[in-house]
Amino acid sequence: MNNKEAIDENRAKRREDILQAARRLFLEKDWNEITFGHIAAETGVSRVTLYKYFNSLQDIGFELQVRCLYEVNAHMNRTGQAGSSGAEKLTLMMQGLLDVFRDLKEEIRFVAMFDHHYRVNFPSEEFRLKYRAALQHGFIDFRDVIREGIRDGSLRPEFDPDLLSEMFTHSVLSLLQRMAVRGHLIQKQWGIEPEQVVRYLTLFLAEFAKTAPDPYVFVHR
Repeated sequence: MNNKEAIDENRAKRREDILQAARRLFLEKDWNEITFGHIAAETGVSRVTLYKYFNSLQDIGFELQVRCLYEVNAHMNRTGQAGSSGAEKLTLMMQGLLDVFRDLKEEIRFVAMFDHHYRVNFPSEEFRLKYRAALQHGFIDFRDVIREGIRDGSLRPEFDPDLLSEMFTHSVLSLLQRMAVRGHLIQKQWGIEPEQVVRYLTLFLAEFAKTAPDPYVFVHR
């Protein structure tokens, strides 16, 4: 390894250390209370060094949010490609989202906190456009399998693929966030396991658009 490669490797490691330190703080504290100084202290660097890697807290939060969403999407899609029809792929993608809930709770919690922090609007139009561009590829998207299912007859043709995909995405993501953030309290209060709530929704949505839904799906699984 030459000197430039060593410098680049050290810089990449430092950048990742900063992101991981920020992630811990974002998951533990109120976002409005976090400063660059907190992240610098958590990372073990100076604020001057921190500014060499990121211009603002928004930049750090943005990168972590996009990374979390990409991880959720990749986790879900690992299973979705195996189906032989649109309906089977949709079912497998929904099962993948149940795996997401089991394996990526911290990522889901981060997404929930990001959405809450920017619940009114984005800090700037530039930020909004940057966020939209980042999610053009790599965000949860059911449109392709819905269109495939309509073509092969396994999904009902009267649905608008774009609207149905958005309904699936936001229904599941909203429930995943709530169960990841408050599931332990819901279980304590009502005695219902959060994973079973997620399971019921994913099963329901997987059957909802099929031309031949399984009436016993909740009994079989």
